[in-house]
Amino acid sequence: MQDIFAHVDAHADRYIQDLQRVLRQPSVTAQNVGMATCASLVEEMLAGVGANPRQVDTRGGFPVVYGEISGTTAKTLSFYNHYDVQPAEPLDLWESDPWAAEIRDGRIWARGCSDNKGNIAARIAAVDAYQQVRGRLPLSVKFIIEGEEEIGSPHLEHFAEDHPDLCRADACVWEFGGKDIDGRPVVHLGLKGICYVELRVSGARMDQHSSIATSVPNPAWRLVWALASLKGPDERVLIPGFYDKVVPPTDEELAALERMPDTETQRLEHLGIPGFLLGLTGMELRRRDYFEPTCTISGIESGYTGEGSKTVLPSRAMAKVDMRLVLD
Repeated sequence: MQDIFAHVDAHADRYIQDLQRVLRQPSVTAQNVGMATCASLVEEMLAGVGANPRQVDTRGGFPVVYGEISGTTAKTLSFYNHYDVQPAEPLDLWESDPWAAEIRDGRIWARGCSDNKGNIAARIAAVDAYQQVRGRLPLSVKFIIEGEEEIGSPHLEHFAEDHPDLCRADACVWEFGGKDIDGRPVVHLGLKGICYVELRVSGARMDQHSSIATSVPNPAWRLVWALASLKGPDERVLIPGFYDKVVPPTDEELAALERMPDTETQRLEHLGIPGFLLGLTGMELRRRDYFEPTCTISGIESGYTGEGSKTVLPSRAMAKVDMRLVLD
């Protein structure tokens, strides 16, 4: 592979520019910002390596960008990725524009750089490098690049149901990949699912003066009480039946946890916190991280949140909650 690695090094600037180009195109699914333009850009990138791409309808969702390159053997490898990204807010916490793809301290800073446009660009670059150095690929490659991963992939099943032939492959490399905090490559054999909900509470027709909080309901309090009913201070989720079918780790899985390197100190330093929840450490910490479901408040909003004070009784309150789900 040294000949291919040498080609990558010699053309690194071009590959980096290709990545920056797609990073500079917003593609926020939750807000429907730039999605069509980004899908077309990804389609163009795949066309550059001869993948004969097209945008495939998903029955009302954002399209899947699909491409395929034939190889010299009957084996087929598919790459699953997504061109959508999370919202970039809060913008005031960014040191540079999240869509500028600025290179700083030897890294590219942009929304979606690692999740998941960096992986898209890297895989296309790898295919290009192989083609440039050795010609035809040694196996067929399929690219399945969807546009709704960041909102839970609600239409991906329609793509799979309508186009089983496009999904058929001998192996699939999932969206991301990387190294752990000590630089070791990591292979994931499974990931948690997700249930994402938005809670909204309404009160008076419009915001009121806080002096009448004695008689007018406050949606913010009602929301806080509702959220407090979801999980206790012991971190136990209180939703009835939440843990009923949770599958415990097998002996083989526990043995794998035992073999994992100890990175707790580095994680705490990276996170900037003195300790993990409930004082957990060792095997119990790993078991919870990998085999327990979660219930998390992802965002909460109500009333006045600007500078200074405003004596307001809000008429609306909203929270976003996600639950990461394990097997069954």
